[in-house]
Amino acid sequence: MAKALRTAAFVVGAVALAATGVGAAVTLGAVAASATTATIATVATVAQFSAAALSIASAAAAPKGSLGGNPTQFTIDKESGLPYAMGRTYSAGKVVHRQFYGSKNSLESWVAVHSIGPIKSLGPFQVEKATVNFSNRAALGTYAGYMWLDQQLGACPESRALQGPQGDFPGWNATSKLSGLAADLWTLKFDSKGKMFPNGVPERGRILEGVFVYDPRLDSTYPGGVGSCRLGQEGTYVYSQNPALHAITWAHGRAQNGTLIAGGGMKIVGLDLAPFVEFANVCDANNWKVGGIVYTTADNDWDILKMICQAGGGEPMPVAGQLSVTFNAPRVSIGTITSADIIGDVDVPGTASRRARRNTVIPWVRLESHGWEMVPLDAIPIPDYVAVDGGSRPWEVKFPLVQQIDQGAQLGLYEILNGRELDGILLPCNATMIGYRPGDCLTVDIPEAALVGRSVVVRMREIDMATVGVTFTCRSETASKHNFALGKGGTAPPTPDLSIPTVDLSAPDAADWAANGAVLSANGVSFPAVIVTGAADDRPMAGVLFEYRPYAAGAEPDAGWSGGGIDGAGITRKEITSVSSGTQYEVAVRYMVAGAYSDRLVLGPVTAGVFSAAGGTQAAIANSFPVGLTISAGDDGTLTISAHTRRYTDGHPDVAVAGATIATGLAPGSFRALGYDDEERLGGAVTYQLFEDDIDARAAPDHPGRHYLGYAIIPTAGSPPSSGGGATPPGGQCVTTDTPILMADGTEKPAGDLAVGDRMLTRHELRLNEIAGGWGIFPVEAVEIADSEDVWQAEVGGRQLRATGDHLVYTGAWVKMRDIGTPVPGSHRIVKATVTDAHTYVSNGVLSHNIKMEPRQVDQT
Repeated sequence: MAKALRTAAFVVGAVALAATGVGAAVTLGAVAASATTATIATVATVAQFSAAALSIASAAAAPKGSLGGNPTQFTIDKESGLPYAMGRTYSAGKVVHRQFYGSKNSLESWVAVHSIGPIKSLGPFQVEKATVNFSNRAALGTYAGYMWLDQQLGACPESRALQGPQGDFPGWNATSKLSGLAADLWTLKFDSKGKMFPNGVPERGRILEGVFVYDPRLDSTYPGGVGSCRLGQEGTYVYSQNPALHAITWAHGRAQNGTLIAGGGMKIVGLDLAPFVEFANVCDANNWKVGGIVYTTADNDWDILKMICQAGGGEPMPVAGQLSVTFNAPRVSIGTITSADIIGDVDVPGTASRRARRNTVIPWVRLESHGWEMVPLDAIPIPDYVAVDGGSRPWEVKFPLVQQIDQGAQLGLYEILNGRELDGILLPCNATMIGYRPGDCLTVDIPEAALVGRSVVVRMREIDMATVGVTFTCRSETASKHNFALGKGGTAPPTPDLSIPTVDLSAPDAADWAANGAVLSANGVSFPAVIVTGAADDRPMAGVLFEYRPYAAGAEPDAGWSGGGIDGAGITRKEITSVSSGTQYEVAVRYMVAGAYSDRLVLGPVTAGVFSAAGGTQAAIANSFPVGLTISAGDDGTLTISAHTRRYTDGHPDVAVAGATIATGLAPGSFRALGYDDEERLGGAVTYQLFEDDIDARAAPDHPGRHYLGYAIIPTAGSPPSSGGGATPPGGQCVTTDTPILMADGTEKPAGDLAVGDRMLTRHELRLNEIAGGWGIFPVEAVEIADSEDVWQAEVGGRQLRATGDHLVYTGAWVKMRDIGTPVPGSHRIVKATVTDAHTYVSNGVLSHNIKMEPRQVDQT
């Protein structure tokens, strides 16, 4: 019986295979003579990953490589466990049964297992590295009459046992099925004079294509996936050499007959799949493959996982109770940590230790050209580093599951470059930073710690509930190292240290920004504005400052400027509304860099938009809506519009609008939007118009009096009349202005006080089922206040909430307020808000879904 091995991260399911032998039979390891369907039985249960075990394992040294034997050698070792083949690789096989028999014991049969199955293929059989062809299991050519071969790919169960040239032989019969194992039965005939095999049993082996894997990208139940691949349903798995996909599959484990026989046995809820999918895409882009053989009991299962990830430049790690992964790839900073976020002592190494600073790498990989043995590649020095270090400092790195020269060289260079980064940067932060996870790239701007605009990658996250804080362990991230490691750039990046880079305080480039006058309309009000559009350059900065002043020829450079506000570095549009109608202005753009402001880029003069009553009327009409309207379409193309009331939100009295019947002559299936022009807002008998484009049916600068009704679609012949879509009261999915909203610092503010750039503590709409609940810090990207008569009140989880009828709240599922609440009479002020990425916010303790904002109507002047 094979030995069961318990590791820090996994409990390995060992395999017990019974054997019966007689006479001179020698049965080793895993052969069953009694099973009729499958030969595999469990002798150990499977334990889930634990955060503590993962923390210990993630701090361990690099993977050691397989200890279960050399896959290029015909192995006889009952303790080596079962082989597990990945990708395209070479296997001599693990002998599990050997027997002499026949006349004068002239026949010798060897049963060898190549991998847990099923696998994609067992390639040509090679003897002394030369291919031997077989027909009907008998060798052709030189070995005809002296060699036979039978094989199986590892189906579970197998339909039959492997057969020798004379059928059953001692210790082997029709019940000796190796179900679930890719294997072959090789038989030799020895002649009495030893002419055919003068040196004894020849070297044998074969090139195979290994196990199938789960690919979330081919799983339609995974967000963004397309296809029938399903985790745990091995019949849906696909063949791949992608390291990330093999890592997922190994962590989940391989089961046969409901029994775990290899891997970790993790449930899908324990796998942080999104980073693994990103990891898979990076491996595909770099043509990084995994290939080789590991052994189920001789090798530590966590070490196997590390070897698989290492083949793609990755490293498994625990994140919020799940197994996640970080990997080498260019990264974009998703947030900034400043001095204001720190609640303890920052610890930063001055530079990488001299011992860790290697400058020459010697990667070891397994090469087909060298008989599939592990061999060292030529040393790869980085001359700039050799010069800085005063001599060569070589480092041998073994990649047990890498079989490509370029891949080994690239991964080896990454080891050198990562080893020269500043590692072990400790950042104790307040709870608002809790949303960041290992693998995230952040910008650190803490001048007192000599960290100015420094990019780092989070390596570990520790949450301290006593101090309500989170401590990140980070490594500096040098963006240019990726092109260098992948052979796309010729200069190695400098070794990072704590020297503060030169601060670029030059003015923004004139080509990056432009200013124009405009008239904006919102909530029935029209007002002049100056709009600045563009994008900041890529220098590290904390924000963009906008200033403006009335234009005066010859004004002093620093005189008369008013602040227009500081926005994040990603802003592309700024509306300045504290301007006078038709007045000329200059606008300045400055960058906040390392606590200082850059020189000004001065734009203009530009003329602010001219205020007009028409603009206000247009906005009032755009925000109006019909009450009591029905639209019906007949199969003859006739549209019937009922009489109804038009309601305005700016105080204008309701008006009655007459109905009409229109013979359109439109074909079945035709779509038309409906509207009418009534700039004076008189109502009565209006002239209805049909538009192919829904936008043309709405108020706009060239037709400010157009009232939108809705749309209609002509039904097919013989169909009953269809109802058209009508316009609805403004407001969309919104809460009332007095609703408390949870902010990033744990406080609440009324929804009516929200502003663009505010940061909220909320949950991501697509990650609600994660162990951590999808919680994080997310910015507000748009806010608009409107009026609505469609407001409902409901109690959700003991909290009262008022919001529009279509507003969605989370009660275990997303539900509309109108489905759980009661209407609130009258008109109410409501807030439309968009929260970047998360698309949710916490409103009086209730998780709400936001509405994606549409751009305001802008009349460019």
